[in-house]
Amino acid sequence: MAERDTRELVHQLLEHTRLVPSRLRADILARGSEAVEPLLALLGDESLARDEAPGGGYAPVHAAELLSELRAPEALGPLVRRLLLTRPGEVLHDALLYALEDLGPAVAPLALEALAEARTLDARLGQLSVLAHSGARDERIFEALLELLREDPGQGALALARYGEPRALEPLMHAFDACPLDEDVEDLFANQALIELESAIVKLGGTLDAARREKLERARSSRRWLGGMLWRMLDSMSPLPEPPGRDDPCWCGSGLRYEECHLGRDSR
Repeated sequence: MAERDTRELVHQLLEHTRLVPSRLRADILARGSEAVEPLLALLGDESLARDEAPGGGYAPVHAAELLSELRAPEALGPLVRRLLLTRPGEVLHDALLYALEDLGPAVAPLALEALAEARTLDARLGQLSVLAHSGARDERIFEALLELLREDPGQGALALARYGEPRALEPLMHAFDACPLDEDVEDLFANQALIELESAIVKLGGTLDAARREKLERARSSRRWLGGMLWRMLDSMSPLPEPPGRDDPCWCGSGLRYEECHLGRDSR
């Protein structure tokens, strides 16, 4: 009877979209290990991730979040494998990343296995993000992140900064030197890889010499100019909100930190 009641309780997740009532969430978590199997069933049903499914496709999202909170060892494999079947930009993809990143070093062996099975860059990026956030220390993880740096400097820099291995400083410097500088394109995201590489270098305790600082400044200059242009356009459309913190993303959607975008605005 208790098992059936738990299944019925978990089944109620199908009635909710973005938000699960706190009482329902608490009741499911209170069932502990009894809730794991029915939650895994929701997670593994690919049809439930569709927009037209009950709950608007959010049932697997809720299942992933609850399984992470339950920290059930038997959920690690299914969560990792389900991530392989999602793509960046999907709500379930992000929910799985957060769920797995919260599970710590225990997820690393399974994520390494899944990494070997990944056939696309997106699939590899998901597993590498999990590994970088896991807190596990494994030479295979470090080598995989260095390979990503060679393949995609911006993404590799982000992952290595999170992994936190000072040995990455030298390859990051080499990647910064090799990364092309594009000063002729009008794009708010121009030279993003250089920005990420510098951020990773600083986070790992490194500093740029004068020549590299000059390259970074040139990389940022066009972004500031475009940020200033965007601010002037927005100024003419509506009142500006209170500014966010200097490290917060700019509210205007430029993809820049507020500090970068505001510098362009102040220079007019």
